[in-house]
Amino acid sequence: MKKILLYSLTLGLLLASGGCSKDYFEIERPPQTAWGTIDEFERAPIGLYATLFNGDEWNMPWVNVTVVKTSMGDDVDWVSSAEWGYWRKTKEYNKYTDRAFLVMYRAIATANNALEFVEANNGNPFPSESEQSIQHNVNRIIGELYFIRGYTYYLLETTFGHAYVAGNANSKQDIPMPTKYPKSIAEAKNPKIGTTQEVYDLIVADFQKAKELLPEEYGDDMHPSYQVRASKFAASAMLMRAYFQRGEYDKAKLEADFIIDQNGGRYNLTEDPIAAFSTSTILTSTNRPKEIIFYLPFFDQTAKAPLHLTAINHSAGAWGLCTWVETHMSNSTIKRLGWMTDPLTDTTLNLAAKRDKRFTQLFAVRYPKDKAKEGQVIDTRTEIDTITTIWPYKYYRGPKDFNTNVPLIRLAEIYLTRSICRFKAGDKSGAAEDLNVVRKRAWNTTVGGPYVEVTGADITENMIHDERLIEMFGENDRIDYLRALKMDIPKGERGAGTDPYTSEDFVWAIPTRELLYNESIGQ
Repeated sequence: MKKILLYSLTLGLLLASGGCSKDYFEIERPPQTAWGTIDEFERAPIGLYATLFNGDEWNMPWVNVTVVKTSMGDDVDWVSSAEWGYWRKTKEYNKYTDRAFLVMYRAIATANNALEFVEANNGNPFPSESEQSIQHNVNRIIGELYFIRGYTYYLLETTFGHAYVAGNANSKQDIPMPTKYPKSIAEAKNPKIGTTQEVYDLIVADFQKAKELLPEEYGDDMHPSYQVRASKFAASAMLMRAYFQRGEYDKAKLEADFIIDQNGGRYNLTEDPIAAFSTSTILTSTNRPKEIIFYLPFFDQTAKAPLHLTAINHSAGAWGLCTWVETHMSNSTIKRLGWMTDPLTDTTLNLAAKRDKRFTQLFAVRYPKDKAKEGQVIDTRTEIDTITTIWPYKYYRGPKDFNTNVPLIRLAEIYLTRSICRFKAGDKSGAAEDLNVVRKRAWNTTVGGPYVEVTGADITENMIHDERLIEMFGENDRIDYLRALKMDIPKGERGAGTDPYTSEDFVWAIPTRELLYNESIGQ
């Protein structure tokens, strides 16, 4: 299995080239399908994963979106560079969002091409295969096509689209929404521009189809590369996120119920928080951290590593302390969580931080140069060298540094989503129950003593918000979470007040190149 990721991230790129040769345009050559066998059809999802999740070490679409949107949160502060989006200047040129936009539409074109191939063959391109092979391979591959197309549109819509307003027509035109591979230049230049409603409807439909077709786990009769790809539970988690964004909390809860209550013991929160962030090998049913539902398999050292995550991580892996990292926890957030009384003037960490395993395992502290004790890390940049700063430390934690797997969907998020959905539905006891699962896992009894359960009478909405902020810090969650809850978003350290969750400041501009060549935009 050593080369599974290499196969996953390179072989599929043959699909994008169409297998061209110097004889391609010979008129006597009969038309040929790109996928004559199931093994060839497997290249379609492989190519999609390669396009969306890999590529240039400093310019991967998923990484770009993660860095930029994490930087926009009200829970972070910045050091100096403005290029990663901290100031929410979403209408200005940004090379990272531009690159992500263009590459993600390549993934959509590939998915559309493959899904049209399925449609042209009445939903089953390989009817002579056994019933088991159709279920475990053909239908699985089709499910993966829907999953990746839905995932790509979800990233695009939550980055370049408007927030969904429950009960509203959601009729603003957002992003190009092709569902067919263009057959001509004219078609390519005039795709349908989807409204907020239409794009979310497509996202939901794609994840519903993916959930229907994908298996719960890898089987021996499946392609070995499927071990590192999306399952039925990953599709359900993305469907949960889509419903959550639409304010359909009852439906989001049902998906969370499915993942938590019907996973057959595959997933739980019995391991320390660091476990999900410190693997550098292929993950199977026997060695996968029990929290991980879907991850990016960067364990293969022949693959490109996600180096751009250094912009939101304390460490630069094998290079040591990251000296260009920008995103750290804001002072107001640190104080609100009770981790420090005043990071601007003091270096004392409070009990609330010391007893939290997430703080001790997945965050790092940099101290003022004039107050640091022996062995404590300092940051020499003049903007922050006189204060205490707290940094996310979730990436490159495995034994292979840059080639550490990256979890994209974790069970803790599912519990916290269900907690807030239950709270909003009036089920405070259920909300507290889910909150306790996450908090108890992170509680260090050696430092904090026995964990005291939160009850339905005690729980508040802000308790859930803050727990999620800690749990998901540095993982492109905060802006999406607040928009999903239809909450105005504080400016944080940028200034006083809030921005409406519907603000254009959270809608990144479509790249100029697209505006120039796409004749449908703005009509």
